Amino acid sequence: MFRHSCNYPYYFDDNDCENNGYGRCGRDRGCPGSFEPYNCCRPGPIGPRGCPGPIGPVGPTGAAGLDGLDGATGPTGPTGATGAAGAAGPTGPTGATGAAGPTGPAGADGAAGATGPTGPTGATGAAGPAGPAGADGAAGATGPTGPTGADGAVGPAGPTGADGATGPTGATGATGAAGPTGATGPTGAAGAVGATGATGATGPTGATGPTGPAATVTAASPVADATSAEDVVERFNELLANLRAAGLLATDNA
Repeated sequence: MFRHSCNYPYYFDDNDCENNGYGRCGRDRGCPGSFEPYNCCRPGPIGPRGCPGPIGPVGPTGAAGLDGLDGATGPTGPTGATGAAGAAGPTGPTGATGAAGPTGPAGADGAAGATGPTGPTGATGAAGPAGPAGADGAAGATGPTGPTGADGAVGPAGPTGADGATGPTGATGATGAAGPTGATGPTGAAGAVGATGATGATGPTGATGPTGPAATVTAASPVADATSAEDVVERFNELLANLRAAGLLATDNA
């Protein structure tokens, strides 16, 4: 068997203890170079820690997951088209002619006989064929994924030295089969009435009317410029009066 020490690789046989006194009681507990035979019943000093063993093999694949649940029932399908109207029934037979009125007395003509009764109504026509079946409802949702498979078994421990690392977890079990498609939903109700159409475009602009007569502007009487702060109010009031007289400013009711 091959043993790798942290210091030196060498071979040993588990039966060396019986043959030479070496092996686990000698070289197996230290580095090579000491060939002094030891009694296997008397252990030698503890040697350095061996290197970690190799990682164990990958565990087996987990079992397949359970089948998914049945999918939910699909939504209600649209309303089927209205069947064609049945053909009109045949016209009933013509009623019998009424009896002739009695002959009137001599002179004025006798009154006309009463109209005979109306014939019976014809039989109702057969119902039209049923409209086509509504479209199939949407497929049901996929069933949930089956549970994860069990973890793989722990890999075997490595040879002497530090224990080998635990083998990686086994691969996840396969996803359960999808549940069967849900049953077709019932025919949907009639759709709502469509929205009112959009408002039509605005009509073209009408032709421009004829130009009105030119306005006549009457100039207001002039006002002398103010020459000092004292006559500003006087000149301003004079200007207002001239504008009112020319019809350019409404008359002050005050």
